Amino acid sequence: MSNETATTRAAMPQVANPILDRRTVENSNRNLLKHLRAGISVLDVGCGSGAITRGIAERVGPQGRVLGIDPGEKLIAEARQHAVDFPQLAFQQADIYQFETEERFDIVTCARVLQWLNRPEDALARMKNLVKPGGWLAVLDYNHEKIEWKLGPPVSMQRFYGAFLHWRQEAGFDNAIADHLKALFKQLGLESVTVEPQLEVSRKGEPGFAVASRIWSEVGEIRGPQLVKDGFITEEDRLQAITEYDQWIVTTGESMQLYLLAVEGRKE
Repeated sequence: MSNETATTRAAMPQVANPILDRRTVENSNRNLLKHLRAGISVLDVGCGSGAITRGIAERVGPQGRVLGIDPGEKLIAEARQHAVDFPQLAFQQADIYQFETEERFDIVTCARVLQWLNRPEDALARMKNLVKPGGWLAVLDYNHEKIEWKLGPPVSMQRFYGAFLHWRQEAGFDNAIADHLKALFKQLGLESVTVEPQLEVSRKGEPGFAVASRIWSEVGEIRGPQLVKDGFITEEDRLQAITEYDQWIVTTGESMQLYLLAVEGRKE
């Protein structure tokens, strides 16, 4: 599949995205916390609306430097609106494949982004080049093939989820990218490579279960129209999946686990 198809499918639809807006560095990128300290420089690749990036900026303080890049014009505009109180924070509309700067960073981070790139090895090589000697490349991403639901979700959502993975795979996206990161880091010559599970688990009866488990209804609402347009599912099936999955959340759904890994390596 062409790069153009991958770019089109990866582009975030121009709608409100509650998934991005509720993420923070503490609840969605906590692997970074051990690295963040006052005065360091950080590049956040695929920063989206900048919610996590602002948390990074708070931790590096006014003596630090944080730059967030994302190809989405609307997302960068939104990120800039909320960055006025952080002189150490800047946002730039840019694609990692074309992004150029003489600046080098103590940390280059990329969270839940490689899953949307059809040439992840090229993106990682470019990110490594942006890390200072002795600095860290920190990547967080999913293996979508290892999702676990209890009790199993309705057939309509299973059908939608299968179509979603097929739609992604046809565009050249790696549905199991999390489990391939360690080998890619080693190929790049990064040192001290670590793999840390960051499984996202939500259980009925715990605060946030309804919100966290509903991520797939939100994917149906936000990404689903793309699947319909590209012929991977019908509009009727999309709407049925959302309705029946929402009902599963409040009735028989017990838990959901997303398989997420943090992989980090140091540049010599």
